[in-house]
Amino acid sequence: MVWILGPINIETVKKVIIESNPLMEAFGNAKTVRNDNSSRFGKYLEVQFNDAAAPVGGMITTFLLEKTRVAFQGKGERNFHIFYQLMAGAEPQWRQEFGLGNSPTAFSYLAQSGCTTVDDVDDAADLAEVRKAMRTVGISDAEQYEIFRILAGILWLGNVSFTGGAPANIVDQQPMETAAFLLQLPPEILGNSLTHKAIVSGSARQTQYQVPQNPEQSTAIRDALAKTLYARVFDWIVAKVNAAMAFSGNCNVVGVLDIYGFEIFEHNSFEQFCINYVNERLQQIFIELTVRGEQEEYHAEGMKWKDIKFFDNKVVCELIEGSNPPGLFRVLDDICRSVHAADADTLDQKYIDKIKTMQHEHLAVSPGSQEFTVEHYAGSVTYDAKGFPAKNKDTLFVSLVMCMQESASSFVHGLFPEDVSDDKKAPATAGTQIRQSASYLVQRLSACTPHYIRCIKPNDKKTPMDFNSSRVEHQVKYLGLLENVKVKRSGYAYRHYKDFFLKRYGVICTKNETDPQPSSVTAFVDWLKANHGSEVDAAAEFEEGKTKVFVKNPETIYFLEELLYKRTDPEGYKLKVQEYKQREKLAQRQGRNGLKPKCILQ
Repeated sequence: MVWILGPINIETVKKVIIESNPLMEAFGNAKTVRNDNSSRFGKYLEVQFNDAAAPVGGMITTFLLEKTRVAFQGKGERNFHIFYQLMAGAEPQWRQEFGLGNSPTAFSYLAQSGCTTVDDVDDAADLAEVRKAMRTVGISDAEQYEIFRILAGILWLGNVSFTGGAPANIVDQQPMETAAFLLQLPPEILGNSLTHKAIVSGSARQTQYQVPQNPEQSTAIRDALAKTLYARVFDWIVAKVNAAMAFSGNCNVVGVLDIYGFEIFEHNSFEQFCINYVNERLQQIFIELTVRGEQEEYHAEGMKWKDIKFFDNKVVCELIEGSNPPGLFRVLDDICRSVHAADADTLDQKYIDKIKTMQHEHLAVSPGSQEFTVEHYAGSVTYDAKGFPAKNKDTLFVSLVMCMQESASSFVHGLFPEDVSDDKKAPATAGTQIRQSASYLVQRLSACTPHYIRCIKPNDKKTPMDFNSSRVEHQVKYLGLLENVKVKRSGYAYRHYKDFFLKRYGVICTKNETDPQPSSVTAFVDWLKANHGSEVDAAAEFEEGKTKVFVKNPETIYFLEELLYKRTDPEGYKLKVQEYKQREKLAQRQGRNGLKPKCILQ
């Protein structure tokens, strides 16, 4: 079925796909110590095409936004781009109403890392581009106002500090009152929600107990609210982009996966654990579809082949996600489910104690600490278990949800649709969500024909023409490129079903329409030996399997394509030869000495 859409619809889809990128980057990317525009979330973009190869729709699936960055960034890093863009480019009315001032250093969530700018980046100009993209995807000016008002509220939340005992005292009421104003909440309700934890008894929403919190606990509640507000705004924007690209009907799909890379830092926490787990799953697909898949194809075709050994990281995936025996994620879920009244430190210790009982060749626990090491495909990473259970539970206190539902802003209220009176079903843990997301991603990717772009970071200085050999060698090794190259060099550049091959190239063996084409691959190879033996070693280049024909080098396919061109379009071939000779003469005049291609089509 061919779906015919008007040019306006197609152009709109193109515009949404293109302009949604700076919007997603503004809210999902940040400066890190290694990258000025690092994706702090995973994105899988599916572009839908009709039979005329025109884009008619699309869908974005996101994975594991690093919302911890909202409240904390390492030295030399920045928060998400959008905060600095708002600070630099907000219109005067917003700047005054939101109390933004003129410097990001006025806000703890932006100043703590000591880095607020990026060389050659104009945050104000980027905000203008983001707002243009927002309009393109259907985010109205009124909705933009609500979004940026919430972002300003998050910044002011970060300036709320606590002192004293339990309940904690708010040091300065002004930041809390400003945050409450921006989130359109009564200040006393917000203040109480930050210094008290609500425990609901039974199913009645009104039956609850207020448990006073100390300054450390109140700070954690403040950060949890800030991170959740940001994450829900991010999810709302993604849903808006998807609505702008929505298409239902028969179509072809091209998927583009832009995922966070493997991470090894001085301090690795729950976020790095999740990110590295996803990379383990993706590495499994890479191994399956390249190294293992290609070798299995040679065996299935009955060809002479000596397997090239490679590391199968399935054993690491089982260590992390396995159910029998329980992997690290499932052990973490058990700790979160079984211990209800314990504080965060007790949960952390119970988790590391449980890990100590696990016996696995790729797992080690550091004596006398809360650290454990996983030997990943990309190298050993030591994780600090502190905070793992709390981050895995990833739940807001009932009091915070109820507080946000008191907002006079329908936008803010809509971000918190939970029914706090229904406590029968516990929300899925962060670990469960990332496992489900990874399984969905693997399922989608496995249904596609994959093409890989492997990015190698040459140095950590972010400078051109500077190659750190050990850094490059490490990446080449852990990406599995060595094994892949070995298989490719030992294997075959081209393979296809015999019928297809003969149908495409059989005409080369004929002089006119009535001449019979070869009926077998053997006959085709014999003809090639007899007529072009001096140009191609057909005996060495071709091998016939049970159902397919294999060709060793890509140059041989180029040569066949040239013969095909010459046979089916003689006049066009002559013009191509002339063009080729002109390029050769130009190269000689310019003094360029390169490798001369074997085929004019190269």
